[in-house]
Amino acid sequence: MNLMLGVSAVLPILIYMLGGAILKRAKMLSDTTLNEVNRIIFSYCFPFLIFNSIYRTNIKEALNPGFLWTMVVLFLLVTAIVLVIFPKRFASKPVLGSMLQGVVRSNSLLFALPVVIAITGKDRAGLASLSIAVMVPLSNIVSVIILEVLRGDKLCIKSLLLSIVKNPIIAGALAALAVKGMGIRFPAVAERMIGDIASLVTPIALVTLGAGLKLADTVFYRRELRAVCIMKLLVTPLIFVLVIKALGFDGTAVLTAMALSAVPTAVSSYPTAKAMGADAVLAGQIVAVTSTLSILSVFMWVLTLSALGWIGG
Repeated sequence: MNLMLGVSAVLPILIYMLGGAILKRAKMLSDTTLNEVNRIIFSYCFPFLIFNSIYRTNIKEALNPGFLWTMVVLFLLVTAIVLVIFPKRFASKPVLGSMLQGVVRSNSLLFALPVVIAITGKDRAGLASLSIAVMVPLSNIVSVIILEVLRGDKLCIKSLLLSIVKNPIIAGALAALAVKGMGIRFPAVAERMIGDIASLVTPIALVTLGAGLKLADTVFYRRELRAVCIMKLLVTPLIFVLVIKALGFDGTAVLTAMALSAVPTAVSSYPTAKAMGADAVLAGQIVAVTSTLSILSVFMWVLTLSALGWIGG
């Protein structure tokens, strides 16, 4: 049972990404197509996914302020740890910026939600959706501040706030919360349409992610990649899971904490690094390597936690 739980959570991700890699190798997907599809998924489909997850959720049952605040505190704790440790070992500011962003930003929608849904079902993924709605903008804000400080530019609060408001994930979450707050229920045909668009995200986005993985230059950055992967895929989820469990939260909360903390670096960290003076090549390598290794690490986390009886009960 424990083995099957791990396989059911990770195998679909692996198959989709492998399919994307095969299509790219067969030259059936170009870089231009991948970029266009990624923009469509992020700007159009992601809001429907987050909206649908929250819309289908009983907010009173899923909303757990104590859990959300704990997740925020743990995120800030991990950020503080890497801000103390990494600068002592890596002197280059562009390299440091990409490494710090690599730990701070997570590909939550593509990895965390599929893992939670695979184990609990769509109707019990509300806590994960609400957590993503909180953690994604927080991680974006922290990343931008870190990168701005490292390149020596003055922070523009207005631009920062505008980017948060315009984020499609935040827009989808706010729309869903507004609809739920007003007690609005859509006709069945509208609900089906929203669900259909939301269902496009996971398979298409994971296929494009698999197609975009490039492992060149991995050896050159092996020291930096090793540090980020250990912190991102092992230390961070260990901190999150142990604290959430020690505080007495239930299995859904433990699963959500693991899923949100053990996922790879956000794909968007690459263009962000390129635009803000960090090491873009390293940023791309961090996305590729954490995405590849996370398939194994997430599988092991699910297997371990289910064997302990902390999730899947």
